[in-house]
Amino acid sequence: MSRTCLLRMLVILSLVAPNSARPVSAAPTAEQRKQISQIDGMIAKAGNLSRGKKYEEAVELIKQAQANLEKVAASAGRDLLPLLDDSHRKLERVHSALELEGYELPQLKKPSEMIGAKPDSGGGVPAGAASFVKHVAPILVSKCGRCHVNDAKGMFSMSSFASLMKGPQAGKVIFPGDAAGSRLVEVVESGDMPRGGLKVTGDELAVLKKWITEGAKFDGGSDQDTLTSLVPDAKPAEAPALQVTRSAGGETVSFANEIAGVLARQCASCHGTMRPRENFSLATFQGLLKGGDGGPVIVPGNPDESLLVKKLKGTGGGQRMPQGRPPLEDALIAKIETWIREGATFDARDASMSLLRVSSLAKAMRSSHDELATDRTQLADENWKLAMPSVAATRHATRNSLLLGNVGPNSLEFVGETVEAVAPRVAEIFRADADSPLIKGRTTLFVFAQRYDYTEFGQMVEKRELPKEWRGHWQFDVLDSYGALILPRDKNEPLTALLAYQLGANYIASLGDVPHWFAEGCGRWAAAKIDGTDKRVLAINDAVPQAVDACAKPDDFINRKLPTELNDVASYSFVSFLATEPRAFERLLDTLRKSSDFEKSFAGVYKATPNQLAEVWIKRPAAVRTKTKGPAKKS
Repeated sequence: MSRTCLLRMLVILSLVAPNSARPVSAAPTAEQRKQISQIDGMIAKAGNLSRGKKYEEAVELIKQAQANLEKVAASAGRDLLPLLDDSHRKLERVHSALELEGYELPQLKKPSEMIGAKPDSGGGVPAGAASFVKHVAPILVSKCGRCHVNDAKGMFSMSSFASLMKGPQAGKVIFPGDAAGSRLVEVVESGDMPRGGLKVTGDELAVLKKWITEGAKFDGGSDQDTLTSLVPDAKPAEAPALQVTRSAGGETVSFANEIAGVLARQCASCHGTMRPRENFSLATFQGLLKGGDGGPVIVPGNPDESLLVKKLKGTGGGQRMPQGRPPLEDALIAKIETWIREGATFDARDASMSLLRVSSLAKAMRSSHDELATDRTQLADENWKLAMPSVAATRHATRNSLLLGNVGPNSLEFVGETVEAVAPRVAEIFRADADSPLIKGRTTLFVFAQRYDYTEFGQMVEKRELPKEWRGHWQFDVLDSYGALILPRDKNEPLTALLAYQLGANYIASLGDVPHWFAEGCGRWAAAKIDGTDKRVLAINDAVPQAVDACAKPDDFINRKLPTELNDVASYSFVSFLATEPRAFERLLDTLRKSSDFEKSFAGVYKATPNQLAEVWIKRPAAVRTKTKGPAKKS
């Protein structure tokens, strides 16, 4: 192996190697910690981009991180040097890897060069006797102040020397003359304390041990005086607030697929939404990043310093987590470590979503058609029991749908036959694969005998009042795909347009992160294409002028500012307008099927945003209402 290849391999391996933490000689300010945490997040993301071979994006991000680090260092003192050194080492690894790929980057400066590297002004282990007031109290206020000086977390207060020596209810934490036997030293050495990303440095721990060994003497006025009055210049260090870092695509561990479900299932009993222990909620990803009473439990890029990992391994002091359950398997903990080392990124849609839902959505995305259909059958049964708890459902299954209703079996079979007649026509309109079911996992159709049943479904299942003019609607969110409708009393009244609307909207929604207005508009447009004489379709066309007049701004319907039905009518009119250019519309659908990103797909095809095109649409609504040609022929 050549020297260049060997060097390249060593650098790339170092991108995923754990980072050792540098001791901090004194507490940086909250703002400095926040800035450095953001820089570390940028570096971790750049590393992920580099591993994913997105080099240009990684280069731009690493340049920005380098500039930000130099800016922070320029206004910092030597007290901040250890933190700067740690970030610099992370930056250097990604910087070198990108240079090996042939990219030219600004030369890196050492942190000591950026700040001038003045001699340390003190703060090390004293040569003589250790003073509580001069040496120990500043450490306790800085590193333990937020939880045990200004507060009494865990029923333990350090607000005064007397309360410190008394200890919590469990017993004393300091035994004069016996540093090794003092609980305070034990929890610091184990890494259990302090929490939230703060760290007692080697020098600071040596000071504490020296003071205890020398008898843990008090050299202040009254032992009832507050520590903050003894050292008025010292302030509790604030743990840096972590920001959600989106996945760059180069990570080897997926949070949504491999971690979210484990945390939700194993930890929810103690760290859910109702009075979470230590005020640490694992209900959402945001809660995970926030941490608990002691601050964040994750240090992105550094699993060895992350309290979450220490607690799962049983090395963080106190009880091993999850409490009252068997320890997690080593392989699973290793995945969590890798996820943190790669930047603790988030690869789901919404960080405020419950972790259980994040996991369920990820599972649905990777499920096969049959697996998803099985899961949706269970959801269908649950929804039916919510809406009609005392009525047994009539059931019927087809290739494209599962039907449940309180109508007769013949009626339900007729609806199923209509679905199978309509689905291929919807597929043709949207150029979907005719050899596969229209919607992965099938669509459930709830068929009700009367308006009251349909209204009850809306209230019990969807927690909303359904508009009085509705006779059917649809819902899609990856986990589930369904339509609900009232069976017409007149057997001669066609269902073709209504079912085309429900199937079409669900199909478009299934293509990815598609906004509701587009799926709704496409569903109604499909209904108009398949049966333009249907009375519902005619009513929608008649309502377009009213919907247009209701728009104070052309894009009001995109922002859902109109009454529900008028908003949906405007969406239909806008989609009809887009479809007047069939080739562009088909390219949009083809792009969506490949990328699932609606905003990027739309901009790539139309060279404009939907909001911008709405300004063109609103000037000619009458023209787009009349253009209802059949589906484009496949070439």
